[in-house]
Amino acid sequence: MSDFGDIEFFDNLSEMPTGVPLAPEGEHNAKIIATDKYKSQAGNWTLKVTFQIDGGKYKDHNEWYNLWGTHEENKRISTEMFTRLTKACGLKKYPEEHGHFVGKKLSLDMYQKQDSFKGDNGEEVKMMKTKIKNYLLAVDSDMNPPPEAVPPF
Repeated sequence: MSDFGDIEFFDNLSEMPTGVPLAPEGEHNAKIIATDKYKSQAGNWTLKVTFQIDGGKYKDHNEWYNLWGTHEENKRISTEMFTRLTKACGLKKYPEEHGHFVGKKLSLDMYQKQDSFKGDNGEEVKMMKTKIKNYLLAVDSDMNPPPEAVPPF
């Protein structure tokens, strides 16, 4: 008896479902659903933030902030990005704990970029990734102006 007898096997990889799509270029509602402060392989403390994009309609986006790095230029860039994130979450200063970001809502201006890496067999694997162009205050999609406030008057 096979362990995989009732599992579908795809002969043609192009027939395989692709799963949740990447967010297209533009502004998207986002919610921080996880944060993790950990020590990287290089030995630097790093903060990983996971964003849910448009209520889960698109693939979650992970962003890493090297706030405690030893390379000053990388640390400066990460600190600037993290400050923008903090302000877009409506905070005037950093909270005491990274977990306080979980549940915060904001808007992300995103784009897609082609990336590549070496696969297990040494071949170059190309893929698209989402990147954050800008952090913006959350847009409340439930707030619609009354009809009399919409031009033409």
